[in-house]
Amino acid sequence: MPRHRRISPDGFVQHVLNRGDHRETLFHRGEDFITFLCLIAEAARRIPMRILAYCIMRNHFHLLLWPYAGNDLPWFMHTLMILHINRHLRRYPPASPGHIYQSRYTNSLVETDRSIVAVTRYVEANALNAGLVKRAEDYPWSSASPLASHPDRPILAEWPIPKPADWLTLLNLRTPAQELKRIQRSASRGAPYGSSAWVDEVVKQYNLEHTIRRRGRPT
Repeated sequence: MPRHRRISPDGFVQHVLNRGDHRETLFHRGEDFITFLCLIAEAARRIPMRILAYCIMRNHFHLLLWPYAGNDLPWFMHTLMILHINRHLRRYPPASPGHIYQSRYTNSLVETDRSIVAVTRYVEANALNAGLVKRAEDYPWSSASPLASHPDRPILAEWPIPKPADWLTLLNLRTPAQELKRIQRSASRGAPYGSSAWVDEVVKQYNLEHTIRRRGRPT
């Protein structure tokens, strides 16, 4: 199957996801999580990037980014992946050659409206939805944690829309199943996330039909 060209136009918030190859563990202990967060901060110093939210899980990570220019995203992610892969190989030398990540990464364009609230909530509540904590802010490796303000961690940027005043309350509410499924599908396929009319417009404008097409035997 041909690999589709990754799209990163100017002016969009983007949900970025990457997983360990075959969903294998990327982060084995606390030191690994801390190192990766420091590497995100280092990548953002090299390629300036507005970081809105993040959550680092054992075998994958989510980033919500708002690039200053669309072309900044691939450079930022290339820098981050190279930094992490090199560090990971030094710390965990492989028994045989192979990939650490399942792919380069997927990125999904997010509509600048309440969709940003929904995706940020999904990212920061990832550990909560996985049953790892009782409250989203209790997970130490997400931007919802009080530890996110530590100087070694990525600096969080202001949202392009007003952040809800009752954010922690909203964050800890159960995400509706349909919304959760839509965001998960968007993240895994690199499909735009937003209102139906906006998604249709963006898909047509940037030739992203492959991201929303039903998977199965080609016609």
